[in-house]
Amino acid sequence: MNLVNEDLKLKILKGDPILLKKTNGFFIHRTIGEIIDYEYTEFLKIVQLFLTSNKEIQENMPIPGMSVFFYFLLVLNNNSELSSMIENGFNFFIGAEKLIPDMENKKIIYSYKDVDNIELNEEGFNEIIEYIKIIYNGSFIEEEQDLSEAERRMKEKFDRKRREREAAKKYDNSDKVNFSDMLGGFTVRNYSFDWYKVMKLPYYTFFFLLKKLRKYDDYEVQLRVRLAGADVKEELHHWLSGDDDED
Repeated sequence: MNLVNEDLKLKILKGDPILLKKTNGFFIHRTIGEIIDYEYTEFLKIVQLFLTSNKEIQENMPIPGMSVFFYFLLVLNNNSELSSMIENGFNFFIGAEKLIPDMENKKIIYSYKDVDNIELNEEGFNEIIEYIKIIYNGSFIEEEQDLSEAERRMKEKFDRKRREREAAKKYDNSDKVNFSDMLGGFTVRNYSFDWYKVMKLPYYTFFFLLKKLRKYDDYEVQLRVRLAGADVKEELHHWLSGDDDED
């Protein structure tokens, strides 16, 4: 399980592949352009698929010890639409090619670029899932007693972000803000980024900057209200403050 601290957050914002400690493979942080090329709706489907919980699997397959990883192993042994989707997901998230399910040893063997025979067991799979939650779903899990005060606040930020995204999915069509709207609005509003640069931004980094831009706009509005003489009791925090930058 990964502790999301400032060092890891900065690495995620940079967008470079992240070394997976359990497999010696890499987790790939895709750019906006790569996600569009992959097809955004398909991207959402594989995120949802890989974030299926063990409980959900067990409700549909009441087999003792059944987990998402073991279910994926079973499916990968069959040539089906779901097995292709799982293979595509592994390729998207970790660049895996030539997947070979090893049921006897409960692991998946795959290739990454010029490296063959990389082994992925359930522990390594769970590490991948944690990065999916952090980068593509805006949430993570950590034991409260292991968190410092600053890390606890960061966890709360990610949790709020996750809840916000879940709530956004429930909007009706008249209220819905599409991904294309976010990209267009960010590009028009931010003069330092043209469309080409936006396409090169890592996915998490784009949403981080979008939040910062919104916070800057909110700060400007609140500052003008105060300068105009309005009686506002709420304390004004500078827009660079990180205390609520994930709101």
